[in-house]
Amino acid sequence: MLRRVAVMYNPFAEPASALSIEVATWLRERGVMTWRGISQEARDTPGVLHDTDLMVAMGGDGTVLRAARLCFPLDIPLLAVALGHLSFMSEVQPEEIYEGLERVIQGGGWHDERSLIRAALYREGQPIAAFTALNDVVLSRSDISRVIKAHVTIDDSPLTTYLADGVLVATATGSTAYALAAGGPIVDPRSRSLVLVGIAPHLTNVPSMVLHEDAVVSIRVESHYHAILAVDGRENLPLHYGDEVVVRRSPKVCTFVRLRPSSQFYTRLVERLRRDA
Repeated sequence: MLRRVAVMYNPFAEPASALSIEVATWLRERGVMTWRGISQEARDTPGVLHDTDLMVAMGGDGTVLRAARLCFPLDIPLLAVALGHLSFMSEVQPEEIYEGLERVIQGGGWHDERSLIRAALYREGQPIAAFTALNDVVLSRSDISRVIKAHVTIDDSPLTTYLADGVLVATATGSTAYALAAGGPIVDPRSRSLVLVGIAPHLTNVPSMVLHEDAVVSIRVESHYHAILAVDGRENLPLHYGDEVVVRRSPKVCTFVRLRPSSQFYTRLVERLRRDA
């Protein structure tokens, strides 16, 4: 039984904004306490999400990522409505939202627990920042005309030194995002594996790799040229020579509400890729 629902929308997409008003009204008419707003409002006033039973995210994958960052610390299930270009992480189309919510209100659907990754940034051997990501952690160049040099180890065993535009570590969920654009493999989202991808590597014949779920990946900056760290496309922290980013699977998960069988993932994936072609 849903008692409290948060409806988050992309304020720069008029269809998302308009639909969010309609959905919030529909929920309130059924006795469900409803908060409607954008991600910044929820970050500024985190108390609005306490005791929330479900978040409905309306927008593209960027909106879903922002919603996920609010949901997984509080263990709030997330239902994503496809209002973006590809919407790889969405579950329902706009015209299906009321039928889908009715099913959830009646106790239908199932929970899809997606793996997260944890990244710790070390400088001179001391931890200075830590982040959690649903999609990926990316170490990349910040100067458009310069590549970076990054030494990678897996479970304390040296792998290679990349001379590249960057290096990323992705979850199975993130394997259809930047990792896919960089030539990485698509991994079944039910997998807890990690994906390691070099971004436009130069003279590095190490292919993209699917790693064990408990692998620990260390990436050390060995370039004096400017590099940055991005987590799910955010943060963009400047990195220094010798900085090290250590990435591993997080013990936490992000829970998505699903209304379709998990076996439909591959069919829907191909449909989305063809739509983008």
